[in-house]
Parts: sequence; structure tokens; C-alpha cells
Amino acid sequence: MKTRKKLLLLLVIPFLLGVMSACSKEAVDDNIEVYSQGEIEDKEIVIENNDLEFHFFPETTQFYVLKKSTGFIWHSNPENTEDQGGFRKELESTLTLRYNTESGSKTLLNNYGLSIEKGNYTYEKLENGVKVNYTIGNVDKVYYVPKAVPESRFLEFYDKMSKSVQSQISMSYRVYDLNNLRKSDDKEALIATYPDIVDEPIYVMMDGTPQYLIEMAEEKFAEVGYTAEDYEIDAARYGSTKSQDTPVFNVSVIYELKDDGLEVSIPLSDVKYKQKYPIVEIRPLPYFGAGGESDEGFIFVPEGSGAIINFNNNKHSQNSYRTDIYGWDYALSRDAVIDETRMNMPLFGISKNGSSFICILEEGNSYSFIEAAVSGSSHGYNYACANYNLLHSEEMDISAKSDKTVRMFEEKLPDEVLVQKYIFIDNEDYVSMATKYRQYLMNRFPVLVKKTESDLPVAVEIIGAIDRTKHYLGIPFRRPYELTSYEEAQGIIKELNEAGISDLNVNYKGWFNGGILHKAPNKVKLINELGSKKDFKNLVKYTDENDVNLYLGATIQFVYNNSLIDNFVVIRDGAKHVNRKVVELKPYSPVYYGKIDDLYTYYLAKPSYYMNNLNSYAKEIAKRGVKGIAFEDIGMILSADYNKKNPVSREEVKNMQMEKLKELASEEYNIMIRSGNMYAVPYADFIIDLNLGTKGYNIIDDEIPFYEIVLHGLVSYAGSAINLSPDYTKNLLKTVETGAGLYFCFMSADAFDLRDSRYTNYYSSNFNDWKDEAVELYQKMKDDFGHLYNQFITDHQKLAAGVYLTQYEDGTKVIVNYNDRAYNHKGIQVPAKDYIVEGGKQ
Repeated sequence: MKTRKKLLLLLVIPFLLGVMSACSKEAVDDNIEVYSQGEIEDKEIVIENNDLEFHFFPETTQFYVLKKSTGFIWHSNPENTEDQGGFRKELESTLTLRYNTESGSKTLLNNYGLSIEKGNYTYEKLENGVKVNYTIGNVDKVYYVPKAVPESRFLEFYDKMSKSVQSQISMSYRVYDLNNLRKSDDKEALIATYPDIVDEPIYVMMDGTPQYLIEMAEEKFAEVGYTAEDYEIDAARYGSTKSQDTPVFNVSVIYELKDDGLEVSIPLSDVKYKQKYPIVEIRPLPYFGAGGESDEGFIFVPEGSGAIINFNNNKHSQNSYRTDIYGWDYALSRDAVIDETRMNMPLFGISKNGSSFICILEEGNSYSFIEAAVSGSSHGYNYACANYNLLHSEEMDISAKSDKTVRMFEEKLPDEVLVQKYIFIDNEDYVSMATKYRQYLMNRFPVLVKKTESDLPVAVEIIGAIDRTKHYLGIPFRRPYELTSYEEAQGIIKELNEAGISDLNVNYKGWFNGGILHKAPNKVKLINELGSKKDFKNLVKYTDENDVNLYLGATIQFVYNNSLIDNFVVIRDGAKHVNRKVVELKPYSPVYYGKIDDLYTYYLAKPSYYMNNLNSYAKEIAKRGVKGIAFEDIGMILSADYNKKNPVSREEVKNMQMEKLKELASEEYNIMIRSGNMYAVPYADFIIDLNLGTKGYNIIDDEIPFYEIVLHGLVSYAGSAINLSPDYTKNLLKTVETGAGLYFCFMSADAFDLRDSRYTNYYSSNFNDWKDEAVELYQKMKDDFGHLYNQFITDHQKLAAGVYLTQYEDGTKVIVNYNDRAYNHKGIQVPAKDYIVEGGKQ
């Protein structure tokens, strides 16, 4: 392997009298280096295993991966970019990044025009891959030759050269001697620039010396012992100039072949930047596998249940797709919420010309968002990739000192590694992608095993107490208001159990510490308005004796109804924004999307605080005979703490939560989560509010049950509460199509009790209004699908517009028709807005 040369930055500026000074050592920054590969000896580096070949080309640092079973080749970059105009260099890049300017705007850089093309990179072979180090920015190469030195220093090396070499070297230098100056020379300026000139002549490399002469001089000086250390000494001698203040970045990318695919990693410890130009985004391999206008295929994005964006769908006038993995980080400010966008699965995929891949974001996925676009929107290619938010920021209020907007950034990047895994698939369909992802998860998380039970899982959320305003002596107080007492909750469970619902999972919400918006759960206090301790014990006893899974709902990360007598001290226990303010939150209006200032305020707690509360809560409910926890936030909401004194990154928080969930599962706690962020899924027994569809972005062509194909047979899940759905029929058909269980939300109180409260979303929850229909629906679905819930989904097809087929391991086919007219499937009528079941064991 060739010798690598690590070069310092040279930013040359004109001097007085046309003279050039040596480059300052501060030219880039103390921790930034400019890499230069020098002469490249390898034309191609090939690494292979039983499944793949990795071909790396040092001249461009581009590569391709060959799948041996099919011979299909996946390129890191599009092959033909000459006609892409101003986007050509971006398409040729293997990495792009964004940094923030002083004005607060983001600027995009690509590593082709600002690193590869300049030769500012190095590479090294690894056992199973290649590591590439990039310097990205407008920098010039430095040559290790003396630029301006006293005669004695120059002759120290010059005298060791042959006369022919001396003749060549002399062509590049001018000698400045106070006793022999030209008429045009400014004596005083020369003395000011080169103080040593009063004692002896100064040798200065002439401005405009051709590059080939500089390269020759570097080689000849090196032959007589001139080193990088010598250069640094000489460069510091007349350090009267300052470098151009330009944004420059170091980023290293590692490619390694693994048994299951290609792993791409970026160590954040290798990312260097100037504090003045904080790096806010990084996007590795933005155009890997991109499809051109003549290619056939689609992009898979994990939007909701999963979505397909067809190549070349002519939707280039629509906004490109972009959504955050795991939703919003609540430790970052926002003024309005129009729509809560989130992805629960950290992956994306591309299918092209008969083959496909999925890219799984293994590490650092909590910082990422997925973006995708089709040909014609900016250039002629369809692409999808992951982008990572790095340094986060907040606006600072300095109105007393300046009318300018000032942003405060995190002080440094976390010492973590971003890791992506590309898994290549012989087939082109999304079912094969989902099946491959399911197998990957089962291999990575041994707790994810196929269930042996076969039944229809049912989740029932029971609302205990809400808070309403009561007046004492004319003073308003928020007090618990009973919707379903402990005794009434037992009655609801008993009726459902006796009706034959065998896999019954109850989330009792608003049961302690004041109701739904409860106080910090470090202690557990029953609500007097809901009944006595004996009533609660009877509820627990009944569920235990009748095999009902009881989950006690709690919010862990947020603190509501903070008071002077609880253990939450805002300034001490609250998470912080980057600008050092405590994360104080308010609900948002669904009408004008802004904050509702006069409703209530709550806080995001710092991770160490709420993890201690979680431990306390788990112990408290175990003492009461319950080992089921229904998390309102863990598994759905993931937020960092940007406290300057003790920051906790979002990835660290994710790992903390995963470890705690793993610990609870090992202690035989049952866990229910909402939405289903993938890091929590392996430890969950039931997922409610799982997205069974998408938000219907215009660029999307089809929504698919990708997530449900992955989970079915491994974890019980259900969509939103069917009795609260604005479209009952569509919710039910989605439940059928995706193999979901049933989910209801009940209370004993009448809807009238919700008037003038914050909780009118429960308007359709009265148990007596729904119990007969719920039992009837359960019996029908159990008869139709009860034998399927321990099976994997093996196929899913769109038979026609609004008609979908889902197939299971035993051959059972479920056909759902969302249309207003019946659909004829091979001579069998599928009624309008209904479904049929074919084959299998029923």
C-alpha cells in the first residue's frame, strides 16, 4: 500500500511588493488537517465474501457492490451525470454536508467538487473494507518547501544539492538583499515583512511559480533532508499573515463487507470543523442505487405503515419526501405544529430493474431523517437516503445588546458512530424487503420470537380520572374527576371476559396521582374519587385470576401539575434546550397550530430524573400486584437533554430506554407502548396506536403494510381505537388488511361528563354504548382470523384500485375492498367496503 501524506492547509494571499509569505499554521484550525493521497497506485480494490463483491475505485472513491447470486450491480453514484448541469458534482459525491453560517442559514457542500476533485482525501485498506478520509472545503495543497527564509537557512539545504538541481531550484526564488535592491523595492516594507533582512539576505519563492516547479522543489528539498517539521519552523518565521476564514471539514467514511451486507460507518470522533462553521447535517451515499429515467422500480420509505414512491412518477412538482425517524425531539423548540411527522422504522429501500436493497440505520438513527425524490424534481434521478442532524441549536435572546438573531450551538459532537447496513435482496418486491428486515430483527434481538398462541389480541383502554376545575370559596382548583372507578373498571373487564374475549389486554389510564395528567410517578397514590384501596385490590385480583393482562398507564418523560411538595425541581430536574432554557411545553391548537398559552404547562424531565422515577414506578405497582406497564411516551417519544453541564444525546437516551425496557422484560414485566418506535418493539408485548396507513403525502403512490408484515406473528399490535375513529369502516378494513388486533377506548361515564373539559377526544367512549357491538365484532373477527395471529404474512398485493390481498403462511388469503362497489375476484364477489377470507384453516 502506498505511503500517505498528511498535508497542512495553505491559503496564500498577496504580499506587499508581490512577495509571498509562508502559510500560517492556523490556516485551517488546530484540529483540522488537509488530506492528500498523492500518487494513487491502486486502480481498483476488490473485497468479497460468499455473497458480495465490493469494488472500490481510489481515483474517485466511488464503488459498486455486486450480488453474486444475480450478478446485479449497485453503484454508489449514477453512471451518467454529464447532462445533469449544476447537479453533476452533487450526483458524483459520496457524501454531502451542511453547515451553519453566522446568519443562521444552512449551506450545502458536496465532497466531489470540494474534496475528491481537489485530491484532498486519503484512503486505506482494511481487512474487509476501505476507510476514506475527506477534507471538504475550499483549500489549497501545501508543498513542503521553504517559502521565505534567511540565506543561511536556505543554504543549509541548497548547498547539499547538485549544481544541476541548484540551477533548477534557483528558477523559483528571488534573493532580497538590502545592499542590492531594485528601484521598485520598498526597503521599509521589506524590513517590516522580513526583519532578518537587516542581517542577511532573504530567499523568497516568487509569486506565480508554476506548480510543476513547486512539486520539483519539494522533491529535491526532501532528498536533502527537508521535512514537514522544517517546513512548520520556516512557515512560523514570518507569520505575519492570517489565513482566509473558510469552512473546512474532516469526515471519515468506513466501508466494510459483512456476512449480511455492506456496512457504512462514520465515526463522529473523526469529524472536525471550525467552531465558526458548525456542521449541522451529514448525508452519506445520497445517491446509492439511484434510478434513472430509463430504470423501472420504486423507493420504499417507512412512512406510517410503509409507502411506495414509484420511479419517474411525474410528481416532480410535489415536495420531496422528508420525515424524521422517531418523530420530534421535544428538547428542540418549535412555535407551531401543523402535523406530527414520524417514522417508527429506521430504514429505507430501493427496488430497481428486478433487484432491491434495504438500508437499515443501525447506530445513530435517532438523529436521522429520510429523504426521497423522483426524477425531474432537481435532476434526472430517483433517490432515497438518510440524512443526520448533528449539532443542534437554539436562538438566543440578546435583544438588550443587539438586534441581530444569535444562535447557540452544542459545544461538540457526541463520541458515537453513525452506522448504516445495506442488505441486498434478489427479489424486487416490498414483501421480500419486509421479510428480510424481519429476519434481521430476529437475528439481532433474540427476544423477538414467533408466538405459539393463536387468538385475536384485544386492547382496551379504560379512562380512570381526568382533571376538571372546581371552586372552593371562589378559588378555582384542578381536581380529579371520575370517569371510570376501580370498581367500574373491574365491571367492564368482567363483562368483556365473560363475553369470551380470551386475549384481553387492559390499559388502565388516569388511575393514580391525580388522573391522566398525573404528577411525577416517583410515588404512586390512588385517587380517592375512583374508590378505595380495597376496590383497587379487587380489580387487580380479578384480572390476575382470570388471565387478563392488566397494564397500568403512566407518562414517564413529562412532568405535569408540578407542585412545591413533589420531588421535581424545575431548574434542577428539567431537561434543557441548547440555549440553556428549561424545556417548558404547552399543548398546540388544532385550529391555528400555535401554542395554547392558557391551558396548561408541562416539562420535559432530564433522563436521569425520569429513569429514577421509572424504577420507582415499576416497584410501586409490583407491590400492588401488577407487573404490566402501559407507557404513554416511552417507545413513542424520544428527546435529548442539551444541558451544557451534563448533555445527554438523543442516541444516549435511546440506548438508556432500550436497556431499561430490556431489564423490565427480563424481570417479567409486561410492556405496552404506543406507536412503536423500533428500538422499543423487541421488549413490547402489545403496541397500540400503530400506524396502519400513511399521511398521504402527494409524492407517495401507494401505502403498504410493511411494518405489519415485519411484526405479524412476533408482537401483538393494533391501530387507533376503533370507537374513536372518525371513519369507523376504514379503520376496521385497515385492521383486517394489516392483520392488526382490536383496540377500544372505554369509560363508564357519559359523554356529557366531558363537556367543557380538555378531554372531548373521548366523546365516543361510553362502554354501555359500545359493549354489544364490540363483542359482536370480536366474535366475527375471531372466527375469521383467530387462527392467523401466530403466522407470518407471506404476501401482500394490490389487486385493483382500493382492493388488496394479504396472504398468510397456511395459505389463507384475506381480500379487502375499500370501494363503494363490489369487486369480482376470480368469480368471487368481494362486497363494497368489506372483506372475504379464502382458504387456510378457518
